[in-house]
Amino acid sequence: MGVAVPAAHPPPAEQVPATAYLTALARARATADPDGVLRDPYANRFARRCPDSIARITRHTAGTSVVIARTLAVDRLLSELLPAGSWDVCVNLGAGFDARTHRLDWPGSCRVVEIDCAPVLDLKDRLLPVATAPVPVERVRCDLREPAALAALLRPRTTGRRTLFVAEGLLPYLTAGQVRALAGAVGEAAVADSAWICDVLSPASARTLTVAARAARTALTLHGLTDLAAFEAAGWQCERLELLPTARPATWPAGTSGQLPDSVLRLRKVAS
Repeated sequence: MGVAVPAAHPPPAEQVPATAYLTALARARATADPDGVLRDPYANRFARRCPDSIARITRHTAGTSVVIARTLAVDRLLSELLPAGSWDVCVNLGAGFDARTHRLDWPGSCRVVEIDCAPVLDLKDRLLPVATAPVPVERVRCDLREPAALAALLRPRTTGRRTLFVAEGLLPYLTAGQVRALAGAVGEAAVADSAWICDVLSPASARTLTVAARAARTALTLHGLTDLAAFEAAGWQCERLELLPTARPATWPAGTSGQLPDSVLRLRKVAS
C-alpha cells in the first residue's frame, strides 16, 4: 500500500530528534492509562526506545498532558475534515512517529505523504511499515528547515490536488523566520481551499518549555508566535482555533492584534 526504502540498520537513538520520542512517550503513557481517552497502540513501539536523557524532560513539565490534548485536538479536526472533503492527498509535515494512518479512518481516495528527516523515517519504516497501513503511504526524507527543498518535493505531489496538510509538534521548534518560510513553501504548493492543521505556542510558553529542557540537560529550544502574520502572508486564513491547556484566553482578543495563545489551528488556503 505504500512506498518506503527501509534502512539496512536502525539509526542510533541519539540521531532521532528528541521531539519524536517525547510525543511517542506521551501517547504511550496515555494509552496505558485505563482512564485515558487516547488510544494509540503503536506509540509504545517507539517510546520504549526513548533514551532516559530525553525522558527526563517530562519530569520538569506538564508536557505529557499538553501533548495528549494537542493529539486529541488534531484527531478531532482531522476526523471532521476527512469525511467532509474530497481530499486527494494528506501531507504530514514533521510526521515523526505519528500512527494516524493506522489508527484513524481514512477515505480510500486520499493517499498520505509523510515528510521528516531520515533518522526518524528510517526507524519508522522498521517499526511501523507502510505496507501495514490501510491507505497508500509514501515517506519522504527532507529537512523541513529548507523551504526550497520542501517546495520541490511538494510540487509533484500536490499540484492540482486538493491537499490536507498536518504539522503537529513542528512549528514550535522553528524560528519565526523559519515558520514564515515553511508557510510560504506550503502555500505555494497548495491549491485554493486546501487546509492545514498545525499547533503553535505563545512566546511565554516557549520560554518556559525551553527552560525545562535545559533543566533536563537537553539542548531543545522552542519558539513562540505572536500572531498569524506568517500564515496570512502565504495565503492561509485561520478558520478555527482550539486552545491548549497552557493557553491564556485573555491574551487573544478578536482579530490578530493580540498575542496568539497555545493552540491548534485549522487554516484554509484562500484564492490568490
